Amino acid sequence: MKVAVFAGTEVDTKMGRDLLLENNIESIMYPISKNPKEQSKLQYYSVEELTKIVEEKIEESKTLGAEKVFIYCNSLSGSVDLEYLREKTKMEIITPIDVYKNLNKKYKNVAILAANSKSAHEIDKIICKEEFRNTITMGNLGIVEEIEKKISPEEIVNKLALGKLFYYFNEIQENKLDLIILGCTHFPYIKEELEKLTHIEILDPADEMIEMLMI
Repeated sequence: MKVAVFAGTEVDTKMGRDLLLENNIESIMYPISKNPKEQSKLQYYSVEELTKIVEEKIEESKTLGAEKVFIYCNSLSGSVDLEYLREKTKMEIITPIDVYKNLNKKYKNVAILAANSKSAHEIDKIICKEEFRNTITMGNLGIVEEIEKKISPEEIVNKLALGKLFYYFNEIQENKLDLIILGCTHFPYIKEELEKLTHIEILDPADEMIEMLMI
């Protein structure tokens, strides 16, 4: 199977490619933007343009033998018209949003850590559509930018005071958190460091996305 991998920048597109490679899946890479800020600007101000760009690249990928589309980017997934793309291109498109739509109802109190506030809002809206949950949402493009620079995970956590953020998550008593969603596909880069800061479950949607892709 050959899969077209879409993401915000070259860095997270390569992360998606590497994930597929680990599962013996051939891929074609389609980064949408040159850097995180350019990607965020497209998502905030140019949704129609962004959808058109993705549509054209999906059509191109079909001519190169792609059988499915893997959007390895939370913010991109929440900023294009997925239903339009699925109908127009007739391609199966797997995204993190598909994982969030099926989030277990046992999770009542959820923190969402995303690349930007637009993405955090979209994830919040999705997980609360069928089941109301108490949520804390946060977008932080600075984390993405540090990951793009290939700064070590430990240094990123220290530099951006993420230990203090996770101390807050840990200390909440009313509506005590039972899940933290890594709402950006850059963030698995620092997941192991974040796990050292908390006993709260951390969700990375990538594993479930692979399962969906393999069906």
